Amino acid sequence: MLHIPQPTFPLNNNTHAYASSGSIRLFGRKASKMGHHIESLDEMAHKDSREEARTRREEKKKKSKKARLSASKESAAAADDDDEAGSDDEVNDESIENVDADGNQMLPESATVRSKMLMVIASIERSFSSIRGGEATPELFDAVRVSAYGEIVPLSSVGQVIIEDAQRATISCYDPSVANDVRDAVRDMPGLSLNPYLEEGGSGVVIIPIPRVSEETRKEIVKELGRQAENGRQRIRKIRRSAMDIVKKGKDGKLEGISKDDAFRVGKEVDSVTEEVLSLLNGIVDKKQKSVMED
Repeated sequence: MLHIPQPTFPLNNNTHAYASSGSIRLFGRKASKMGHHIESLDEMAHKDSREEARTRREEKKKKSKKARLSASKESAAAADDDDEAGSDDEVNDESIENVDADGNQMLPESATVRSKMLMVIASIERSFSSIRGGEATPELFDAVRVSAYGEIVPLSSVGQVIIEDAQRATISCYDPSVANDVRDAVRDMPGLSLNPYLEEGGSGVVIIPIPRVSEETRKEIVKELGRQAENGRQRIRKIRRSAMDIVKKGKDGKLEGISKDDAFRVGKEVDSVTEEVLSLLNGIVDKKQKSVMED
């Protein structure tokens, strides 16, 4: 009977180092998976695993490079993740739900109503950040997403934006090899109409000339800001309406265990929160419109 020698797989000490790192847990799981394979060596001996092992090493190196880059700029990436977390589905959901453990509908909580309304404002502020008037700001590039390392990532995770003056901005890439990708992402960003280029010498710096915005264009921008603000007001009013529909049931005695006095009290709280948030939105819009018209 043919005896198949039992191959050995010496573990690399670096594997343990990566596994213990809080920011690169993925390598620890891969090491665990390799351990399970070692337990079935007889079966693995009959497979052509060299190519698979080589592929895994290449992928591991690639992910390691990305992980180190991500770890070095962890705070910037985390901030962008937080911005994304409150958008889309949550912002577009204007309904208010509050039920007890038995599934009975309860009066809405003013804190929940305020939170949903503030999500709308946060969404509007994000859209405002990519609109400029006389001066460019780093926030102008917040919405830029870069195709790097096989993924779509926020610009802030691969480079730092510096506004040198009113007519010029630069992006210093943490890894010069992604400079071309950063340049293309800025160039292709809808609504910016910018023409960036790379600094000579392979430094990884993207130079972005900022064209002056005409007064006529600024006036159109102000109108667009007003349209976006009105859309936000309508969404806030829908949230109020959803809450007040429940309050009305309480006033009509249709909510079990809810008194009419409590329903009236909550209704006043919802109206107070709505006025507060609408006032906040108006202040944000007015400030942005004025900044657009300033030189």
